[in-house]
Amino acid sequence: MFSYGNIQLKVCGITDIRSLEIIQKYSVSRVGFVSDHLHGPNTLSVHEIIKLKNKSYELKLNPILLIGNLEITEIIKVINKIGIKEVCLANQYTYEEIQQLTKSTDIKISISVNYNNHNCDFFQKIRNVISSFYYDLNIYHEDKIEKKELSECINQINELKQFSKPLYLGGGINIENIKEAINTLSPFGVDISSGLKKSNTVDEEKLKKILDSLVFDEIA
Repeated sequence: MFSYGNIQLKVCGITDIRSLEIIQKYSVSRVGFVSDHLHGPNTLSVHEIIKLKNKSYELKLNPILLIGNLEITEIIKVINKIGIKEVCLANQYTYEEIQQLTKSTDIKISISVNYNNHNCDFFQKIRNVISSFYYDLNIYHEDKIEKKELSECINQINELKQFSKPLYLGGGINIENIKEAINTLSPFGVDISSGLKKSNTVDEEKLKKILDSLVFDEIA
């Protein structure tokens, strides 16, 4: 995979096979698919996710399902139907529900956090049953996207880093602000979606520009 120092790159909101092929060409391995049960852009049906998941494994990529707004029993059904190995849950489930998910599947679980649902007491409770945190600077409502500035979220993000879990930062990350985000917060990884796209497909030139600009080095 590629990293900037110790920074990993994940490309989220993938909606087409061509994007996967471009990502694989540049040795970026982590890709995200957004369930249509969530609010926001680039959402996909179960059928569409299965198709892209199969191609991801064929290309030896590491696909992650972003999902929420369902009962945990329905989440389990969706995960089993898709057959994916990693999921990023919206931060709307109890500790007991997350435990139920871990007992019912072999899935690797991350939690998606934003400014409105940050809760350190809860994160302390679940830290041993999740693999990582994703902090999203965007808050997705049914009819709009609320964007938070990095400066507003620094304290919350630094609190998350204290749990010694990998922390990915996303939400409006692009070539103009990725260096600031890394230099300010030193996250484990960055999660980019629209900042890499052209006509809803990952743009090869934008990806190359980010990799070149940040001097991403290939590592094992």
